[in-house]
Amino acid sequence: MNEITLNKLVAKGFNNPSVLVLGDCMLDIYLDGECSRLAPDVAVPVLDVKSVQYCLGGAGNAITNLCNMGAKVSVITMLGDDYSAQTIARDLRLQGIDTSNILFNANCQTLTKTRLRRENQCLLRYDIGQVYDYTPTLLKRYLADVKKVLKHIDIIFIADYGKGNITDELIQLLYQEQQKDPKIIAVDSKDYYKYNCLRPDLVKPNYEEACKILGHKPEKDRIVQAFEWSESLCVISKANWVALTLDKDGVILFKKDSEPKHYPVPVLKEGNFSGAGDTFLTVLCLAYYNKLEEDIALALSVKAAQIGIHKSGTASCSCEELARELHNRDQKLITDLSNLESVCDMLRREHKIVFTNGCFDIFHAGHAHYLNEAKSQGDILIVGINTDESIARLKGDSRPINTLSERIEVLRALSAVDYIVPFGDEFSDDPIPVLEKVKPHVFVKGEAYKSEEMPEMGLLQILGTQLVFIPHVHKQSTTKIIERVQENGGQFLKKIS
Repeated sequence: MNEITLNKLVAKGFNNPSVLVLGDCMLDIYLDGECSRLAPDVAVPVLDVKSVQYCLGGAGNAITNLCNMGAKVSVITMLGDDYSAQTIARDLRLQGIDTSNILFNANCQTLTKTRLRRENQCLLRYDIGQVYDYTPTLLKRYLADVKKVLKHIDIIFIADYGKGNITDELIQLLYQEQQKDPKIIAVDSKDYYKYNCLRPDLVKPNYEEACKILGHKPEKDRIVQAFEWSESLCVISKANWVALTLDKDGVILFKKDSEPKHYPVPVLKEGNFSGAGDTFLTVLCLAYYNKLEEDIALALSVKAAQIGIHKSGTASCSCEELARELHNRDQKLITDLSNLESVCDMLRREHKIVFTNGCFDIFHAGHAHYLNEAKSQGDILIVGINTDESIARLKGDSRPINTLSERIEVLRALSAVDYIVPFGDEFSDDPIPVLEKVKPHVFVKGEAYKSEEMPEMGLLQILGTQLVFIPHVHKQSTTKIIERVQENGGQFLKKIS
């Protein structure tokens, strides 16, 4: 499949399959605030909550990801009969999902995970609820609803967190129905033995789960160890594809009668990793449904998970976001300010926008550190870059060393950079015209600007933009690199024409 066709497939929602999600729905709550004092009565840290965010977790996050990716989702599950359950149902309805097949059980508590965070770092998590428990009457209705909905769907997606929603009776029903009218089945579970009668198409154990399933102890070289598990995991799960996730060590794909294949992933030091596995498996499932080659399917799934990890809540990704990442590299470059304003207006609805600017001439380790730190302040990083004429006015006729097109090419290659906007003309060499269109949530500058009067300050205050200063990497700057080359080599860098 060529790149244009793939982009269209993703942008249009993977041909919009009908998916039945079965499993344990949860509510994730994020309390973000500041922690700078102790409570005088019990001498414990106090979190002054500034914002509260509600997200669907567990099977609910799989539902969110599938909806965002264009699937037509049906859900059959049981919740408690409480505020968290009503919050989950309301969120599902807002996504256009029929909630008439949700069972509410007053004898259960809806599984709720609350995280207290400071500067996106989790300080504490507390959980409410243990397991969901079916009465005979509820179980009978549950199985009848599943049997009815199965007639109209393409994919069965099972998100089993061991919390009671996936019963033996349900698995037996799915087995019987698969003999009559087989569907694609994707399973995310801690126990793949109980699903092997279904011969699922996809399963996604993580490293810790695989160790437990196989009775092995963790080893230092996890990739080498995992390659030895290929045949065992396929036999145990009887799955067509086994995608073993190793977080920073990537993914290993096991297939029947094929050699295992390792897919590395970029190392992400920061991010919200909760729900990333759901995002990964939903995209892998949709790619499998569309019969995409395994290399393409894994690349799409990894990219979607990365997008989700950079968000502040439980990880999720949409087909629009994934399609935007897949666009050719020129899509990162925006030269028209009206187009920039339209893009940012759309992004601002769901994303925290970060803006920074600079010359980025002779790209070095300091630049890489700076841009990665800038991206960590939000979801989308937009970089303003001075034109050649602007740099010459600011730094003299000998600069820039590299032309604008060459400097843009370097920035394009960085995963931290989402959009690049050239600026600077005979009227102004500051990014104010760009900032007026971007209206960022966060404006990032190097720490050297702390003591300088910046022309952008008035606009930032009007926009309510947060100003963040990033420490510089010691002895890393374009000017210092030029000086070292001149001193050590006796040569002079010349401007490239």
